[in-house]
Amino acid sequence: MNKIIKNILIGFSAIRSSFTRVFLTSIGLTIGIFTVSIVTAAVSSVDREFAKSIQSIGNDKIYVGRMPWSFEFDWWNYRNRPEIKEESLDYINQYSEYVTQSSMKQNYWTKATYENKASWLQMNGVYPNYNDMMTGTKVVNGRFFSENEWKLQRRVAIIGGSVGEGFFDGEDPIGKKIRLGGVSFEVIGELEKTGSFTPTGSLDQVIIMPTTTFQRILTRWTWNEFVLQIDPNNREKAKEEVRMIMRVARKLKPDEEDNFAVNSADAFTKQFNQMKIAIAGMGLLVTSISLIVSGIGIMNVMFVSVRERTKEIGLRKAMGATNSDILTQFLSEAIAIAIIGGTMGILLIRTTLYFIGSAIANIDINGMGSAIDLQMDLLLTFYTFMVCVFLGLIAGMVPARTAAKLNPIDALRHE
Repeated sequence: MNKIIKNILIGFSAIRSSFTRVFLTSIGLTIGIFTVSIVTAAVSSVDREFAKSIQSIGNDKIYVGRMPWSFEFDWWNYRNRPEIKEESLDYINQYSEYVTQSSMKQNYWTKATYENKASWLQMNGVYPNYNDMMTGTKVVNGRFFSENEWKLQRRVAIIGGSVGEGFFDGEDPIGKKIRLGGVSFEVIGELEKTGSFTPTGSLDQVIIMPTTTFQRILTRWTWNEFVLQIDPNNREKAKEEVRMIMRVARKLKPDEEDNFAVNSADAFTKQFNQMKIAIAGMGLLVTSISLIVSGIGIMNVMFVSVRERTKEIGLRKAMGATNSDILTQFLSEAIAIAIIGGTMGILLIRTTLYFIGSAIANIDINGMGSAIDLQMDLLLTFYTFMVCVFLGLIAGMVPARTAAKLNPIDALRHE
């Protein structure tokens, strides 16, 4: 063991004597490690945020609306579809075997004001039981509106977590009045802040009110949908059942296409996975090219090192060094070069992610603030380090074997 350590130390000593060359060689590996790390960290962070967003949508829900949840559909073919109406929800509640709870949900963006502050927020008109159906957040301050308030069309509102922070500066918002589209509403509840965004909107920047109040104030330009709670194990059956019930409710003939869409969280999941694979694939391609070039650079430097130190190799062999001693010396040198490059890459990525994360945390969206979690976990750091060791081992194997097989007499004669 002492002999192996001694040979490794000799290799490290050679690196110190030509540090500039080693440093320049390792820069290529630094770039490669930085690329793969930044792509992996970005994909992982987006994956975590997407999981939070999907949790807000709910795997135990299906949504019936005019448009499908897709980035690829032709909007012009759907824009003239009839609006979703409450009458159809009665059919679903009456005939569905899979729907356990349901609520109308009406959406509209409006200007909200409080004293001298203003922001554009999403208004949602829902049923009283929507409080039991919400996922990803909950009322943490105050309460949800009651059945009686829904029937009496009260102007009461539950605000998202960012709305409270943006409008009330840490003060208790309960009981205060805000204006929505010029109409005054009393804040009776506040949702827990989630920090996530969904393709259907952010729960942090939403105003929830009774559908009856919503319909009385806003009768045009609204986006309506049904929120239906189901058993996630029967999601596909529930979607098909709801689809057939909607066709009956809308009196569609067998040869007519659906003029509505039945959506669920899996639609976003499929599209996100495709995008993630494409991003990861591109990052892997760039990284592979960078690592191959880095490996070739390390191999070239090691061949130069073997040639420059041919006499040294011959002298060591003449003094009793074995082929394995020489092999260990040059392999440790190649691995050390790779580790230097990898370490610089890891330090660079951690520094970059820290500053990017700090910058994003200070970005204000609609005056409410936002933060995205960017981080490189310890497991990824370990894997990155092992990639460096493996690359150094592969790149240094051929030059090290060449050095180990040198004839000591020929090596001592080398000029």
